Amino acid sequence: MAVRKIAVGTTSEQKIGYLKEVLALIGIDAEIFSVAVESGVSEQPMTSKETKTGSINRSRLALENMPDADVGLGIEVGYHPREGTGHDILCWVTIIDKEGDTVSRESQRFQLPRFHQKILDDGFYLGEHVDEYFNAGDDPVTQYVAQILKGRKPFITQAIEQALIFYLHGKEF
Repeated sequence: MAVRKIAVGTTSEQKIGYLKEVLALIGIDAEIFSVAVESGVSEQPMTSKETKTGSINRSRLALENMPDADVGLGIEVGYHPREGTGHDILCWVTIIDKEGDTVSRESQRFQLPRFHQKILDDGFYLGEHVDEYFNAGDDPVTQYVAQILKGRKPFITQAIEQALIFYLHGKEF
């Protein structure tokens, strides 16, 4: 099944850039249309289920708002409580086509450092504090983790890749 036009439920240039990278890696030449839609969940989803719901809503609404597209694609980053204590960061990506076929895939989860845990535990929006972590330590590991958490690239690209591959070739697996 060919995907030539993708309606993406985001205006985030960062997320669209990651989508373009994944499309190039797996050899898909498609037009991408950015569509401003609401996720229908909280601004900072705090469970995997809520995050997945946000990706489904974004995908569905993107496709509804761009009927010429072959598929709608929704990207939602969120958090999930860890057993015991703390939170993981994760990403869900959902693809929905005109026939209603739906594929949702979750990225790997990554335990947030204590710095980030405290922000979430105190009820603050994590995105407003990610730059502060760069100043939390100058060792290479802290800086690497800070970069991962700021851009969220590994989570977003992995979920996009899994969703696209399964959508395009899922019946073959």
